[in-house]
Amino acid sequence: MRSLFEQVVECCGLAPAFARKLIQEACERSGVSPPDAMTPAELIRSLPHIRQALAVFLDPREVALKTAAMRALVKGSWPSMPAVAPPDASQEIRTAQEEPKARSSS
Repeated sequence: MRSLFEQVVECCGLAPAFARKLIQEACERSGVSPPDAMTPAELIRSLPHIRQALAVFLDPREVALKTAAMRALVKGSWPSMPAVAPPDASQEIRTAQEEPKARSSS
């Protein structure tokens, strides 16, 4: 069976080598290292950083779909673990749109 990390990489929908690096860096920012041994709890903890990294390359709706697929990995593989409740769709989109503004003002 593929590792949780590899399944998350696949959820990105980006080129595999690029997605691996992107997810690895997001995990490291979350304190998850090495990502190949990622647990469901570590994925949940990493999701905000993963969402932020994906928002650079994908539109807000795609980011929402990709992170929802990642949450579903936790729910599907580890049903006893409460996965992160998906944020209000408008909140997630607003946050992703605000991200470029925050970078451009610095």
